Amino acid sequence: MVISAVSSVNTYNNTGFQTNPIERKHETAKLIVPMMNRARVEKSSGEALRSYFMGGQAATMRGIPCSTGDFAIKKLDDVPCCCCGDRMIRGQEMPHVVHSFSELKGSALADKIEKDKDYFRANQRAAAMIIADEARKDENLDVSEAFDKAKNNLQGKIKNYCTNVLTNLNEVAAQAYGREDNPMSALALKEIENVKNGKIARVPFTEKLEQLKGDLPLEKYEKVLDTAMNLPEGMRAVEKIFTKQKGADSSAAIINKLLTGALHTAEHVHPKSLGGPNSTANYLGECALCNNPRGNMSYAQWLKIHPEYPIKVQEHIEYVEQKIVDGEIPAEYDSYPVDINETLTKESNGMMTLKVLNPEKIRELREQRLAGKEVNVSEVTKEIFDKQEEEREETQAA
Repeated sequence: MVISAVSSVNTYNNTGFQTNPIERKHETAKLIVPMMNRARVEKSSGEALRSYFMGGQAATMRGIPCSTGDFAIKKLDDVPCCCCGDRMIRGQEMPHVVHSFSELKGSALADKIEKDKDYFRANQRAAAMIIADEARKDENLDVSEAFDKAKNNLQGKIKNYCTNVLTNLNEVAAQAYGREDNPMSALALKEIENVKNGKIARVPFTEKLEQLKGDLPLEKYEKVLDTAMNLPEGMRAVEKIFTKQKGADSSAAIINKLLTGALHTAEHVHPKSLGGPNSTANYLGECALCNNPRGNMSYAQWLKIHPEYPIKVQEHIEYVEQKIVDGEIPAEYDSYPVDINETLTKESNGMMTLKVLNPEKIRELREQRLAGKEVNVSEVTKEIFDKQEEEREETQAA
């Protein structure tokens, strides 16, 4: 008996918005690849098929088989990470970015760190901002010298940084609720006391915030959570950054160490170690510091560490769709949003489902763009989603 490659189809409404996928396990997959890549296609299809029947989730077969290095999204500059939302740096650009920091001194260095702080991940951002504070005190200090001065009373400086983050969170929460007396502000004020006592633990704090998520509209909650994610994982996580390694005491080496986590990688949504295929339908653009620690951890576990993921992955896919519409990503990726949504939905057991545009809608928007019309994918997506929600409410009311 011959079992054909695993595939799936999606149904769409006339708005260009994806609805629930319908699985078809015994249809031959249609792969958008040149004939010369047939061997790669057959190998990838076989891997996905084995993964599927061994309990894996990544069964979408419309993606383009390719290496992580050939993933078109990975070739763009400043893509927001699908997990933490911070900007990523291509490997080829890292030396240039490192130099842009290491050549500066004093307030110019401090301003640069503040301006591009979203290149640094949470623990590294805390360290970078402490370095910036030292540089602002002395116009002659470069990264290495500010780094050395930062180590004096380091714990106190880490506490001050965390206190500032939580004070800001208190203000953001008050604005979100429309009143100073609110449960998220109360959490922030209590956490400030913990920080003063040297107890810094971001994950337990954000878990408490998640329990209050339903109090606010998503847009307002996102602002509170974004602020909270500036907290480092803990005191020791920041202290370790200031432990010099052999040969890592120059300004360039220190900045490189702080920025390494921002390297743009291709995340296997269904882990490769569990049979996930090398295919665009299984890739998301993710920074090294989010990608590497996850390994083959389930999303149920990973979301405890990164509760912002569902919000950031939606922003990431809208960014990617915009690049497809603008022609910065090849048209062969028109189906990518639908494909990756199916994979992510399955892999997360429905915990995450993206609002994506189908290929027909993307082609329509690209034609408008080529005709000279400005197209904002995020606005189009919101308009479609809001319209569908209104129609559902009207139907239920009737």
